[in-house]
Amino acid sequence: MADTNDLGRQEKKRLLRGRILPDLTLKDVEELDEAAQSHRRYLWFRRGAILVIAVLVFLGIRSIGSNFTFHKISVSWEKEDVGSSDASYEVFNNQVLKMTREGVAAISAGGEILWNYGYKMTSPQARVNGKYGAVADIQSETAVIFGPEGVTGTVTTNLPILNFAVSSHGVVALELDEPDVNYIYFYDKNGAELDIRIKTKLAGDGFPMDLSLSPSGTGLMTSVVYMDQGSMQNRVVFYNFDVGKSDSNRIVGYFTYGETMFPEVKYLTDHAAVAFGDAQVDFYSLRNESNPKLVTSIPFETEIYSVFTGEDRVGVIAEKDGGRELHVYDGAGHAVYTTEITFDYTSVEFSGENVLMYNGSDCQILSGSGGVRFEGSMDGAVSKIVMTGSRDALMFSGTTCKKIRFR
Repeated sequence: MADTNDLGRQEKKRLLRGRILPDLTLKDVEELDEAAQSHRRYLWFRRGAILVIAVLVFLGIRSIGSNFTFHKISVSWEKEDVGSSDASYEVFNNQVLKMTREGVAAISAGGEILWNYGYKMTSPQARVNGKYGAVADIQSETAVIFGPEGVTGTVTTNLPILNFAVSSHGVVALELDEPDVNYIYFYDKNGAELDIRIKTKLAGDGFPMDLSLSPSGTGLMTSVVYMDQGSMQNRVVFYNFDVGKSDSNRIVGYFTYGETMFPEVKYLTDHAAVAFGDAQVDFYSLRNESNPKLVTSIPFETEIYSVFTGEDRVGVIAEKDGGRELHVYDGAGHAVYTTEITFDYTSVEFSGENVLMYNGSDCQILSGSGGVRFEGSMDGAVSKIVMTGSRDALMFSGTTCKKIRFR
């Protein structure tokens, strides 16, 4: 039996021949039909080719813009009394946080003071996470919590603060010190103490060397040192205050490392974390919050000089053949790039995908693929550079804030 689609096509051809083109043969009509189909295929191919070319051009322009090498800078504007010679700076909620012993302030991309808050601290340190942050006076008893509009709460403890962490919702964990005992207390963004407390002893569970809160604030990661048969041991411990309720201590997983020390730990996202050891870097997955997994362990046979983290990126600078080499990984521990470091830096950090290295008034900027975007003098001691575009940045130097453009 003939296919109904074929019969339909034949009927259409007959009507075309009899009513519109009566002088054409059936063969002529078939050739016209084939030509029409060929033309339609050509049009689809051309549209697809144009789309592919447009995407490639966009990616090429983006790549050129992010990897182009600059040789000098120009100053768009300069504002006095915005920075401070004794300040430290953090990128915070699309703003810049300035912290000194006398107070904390938020600065806009236009160099305006959005809010400020005064205090007196001897050894202030700042932590930021998304839209919230905190400043704590280390070895003292005071901390302040702030959000997009300013300070939201203050905390006064009855024990010295050793370390602290903050979540993107303003939850703060304070590690407090008492002889032979350490406590971790938790506070909401208004400074009210939460009904969560962790107590550790060196002879038992051990003392936290470092701690980090997940952005959501439900997860806590610690690197703990403890004694075992007279030997100092280390483990990385994960707590969860949501899915970990089945355990009285809220522990959902831990990883034992023996005498290998991991002095720094960090949540990169709610589902990814990293621990920095003496000679290795370990990456963890928390896709299943109740069962953390070690996904990648990267050993280093040489000395690690610097470690730093950004938005789902991790940087490690290690010794290589008498020089130094930068290794950049994503949040799962996959290598993004490796490049030789010849710049003699004193501090290094991420700004977006860029790597910024400072040394007094000199600066080197690497692109997201490791190419040198800029290297040279910044005309004054640099405290902080914050990239605000592919070639624009804010630079804090002494008491001034400058909007600069790389050229």
